[in-house]
Order: sequence, then C-alpha cells, then structure tokens
Amino acid sequence: MTFIRALRCLSLLVAAGLLSPAAFAGDTAKLHVLGFSKTGSFFAFEQYGFQDGSGFPYSEIFVVDVIGDSWVKPSPFRLRKDVDVGLGDAADNALTAARSENRLNAQPLLKDKAIAGKGDTVGFSPLTELTSDPHKMVVAPRVFFQEGDSPVELTLSEYALPDATCQGYGAETRGFRLTMVYDGVTRVLNEDKSVPKSRKCPLSYRIERFVTFFPAEAPPVFAVLLQMDSLGFEGPDRRYLAITGRL
Repeated sequence: MTFIRALRCLSLLVAAGLLSPAAFAGDTAKLHVLGFSKTGSFFAFEQYGFQDGSGFPYSEIFVVDVIGDSWVKPSPFRLRKDVDVGLGDAADNALTAARSENRLNAQPLLKDKAIAGKGDTVGFSPLTELTSDPHKMVVAPRVFFQEGDSPVELTLSEYALPDATCQGYGAETRGFRLTMVYDGVTRVLNEDKSVPKSRKCPLSYRIERFVTFFPAEAPPVFAVLLQMDSLGFEGPDRRYLAITGRL
C-alpha cells in the first residue's frame, strides 16, 4: 500500500469515527548513529524497524554534509523488504537481513566520505525519559568538560505550519525553530517556512540527542538528532532528523 493510499484510508476511518488519534499507534524507528568522518565533514545515521500497517522490515541510511546541512547524494538509502515476517526470531532475522543489505547499498558512499564512527553522544533524552524537557537540552560539548568552559544550550520551538495535502487527511502539521547558544553566541540552526515533503505530515518534534566531534586538525562539529512524529497508517510514526554544523 502506498503512503498516499494509506493516508486516505486512515482519514476515512477517522472521519467515520471508527478510530480516534489516541486509539491506535504507528511504529517507532530505532536509531543507529554511524558517526562522523575522520575530518568531521560528513555525518551518517540509520533508522530502522517494522513499518506500521504492513509489518515489513525497513532500513534507511542518511549521509549528511555537515557544513551544508544537506543529504549527500545518492543518500538516503531506503530499503523495505515486502515479506510477511511474523513475530519473534523470524522477524528479528528479517530485520537484520534488511539492515545488512542496506548497509551494503550505502557502503560505497560511506567509504568515499570516510565515515569512521567518530564523535560522542554528549546529550540523550529518549521518549521514555518523562522528567526531561523535550524542547530544551543543556549539555557539556565534550566528555573532558572543565569548569569555565561554555555549555551548549539547545531550544526547540514548534508552531503550526499547514500543508494543503496533509490538511486533506485531517493532519495539523507543524514546523520547528531550533536555536543553539554556545560561547555567548546565539545561532538559529533551523526555522521552517514550509513543510518539507520528505517529512510527509509532521505532527510534533523533540530533541533526542546531541553528538559532537572534535577533530585533531579541524574545527569541532555537531549533529542534533530530533525525533519527529508524522502521520502514519495506524497512528503517528516516529522518525529522525539531523541538523548539523560547526560548533
């Protein structure tokens, strides 16, 4: 079933009162950070899981130009295995196979950009951390942080940003503004003016983790990973966005 057909079916069920937004759930992708290249010029990550509705295993690998904050072609590498995997070990094995195949697809680009697993996760706020603020994170930029060094403060603001296609499915889409304060300087890392089609129909966002890398012979770099809820077939689907740049 295509994404458009799935959304049409979903909107008809909601309109008919057969489903309510709180009565069903989509799928939450897992995240695997592949890290930075040796010079910090590129960053890569994978999101994977089982697609809502079909239950098909999938893997998506993104390679990002850190300074340009944009995908490096031909990424993203998206792979879905249209097979009925059932439950238990069979499902786990099918997902492992899908991830391995997609890693092979992405390997030439990962090698070309010298993705080397560099960087440290210095801030982490999963959805299960109920006491954390999903829109704010204040962290030390590196493990050997010393008194007097500047922390990094991230602030995420969400706002209504209608999309005509998504409105047809009853989705109230949202955009976001992400700011960073570091070393006394405030920077706007992202401010949406329209909803990118790659997000499908985004409903909400949260700061999930902050990854930094301090190369020996280049300026330090970062990646902010946001978790995004978007309209899915059985409920909100959770995926990831990366915002990158130099510290």
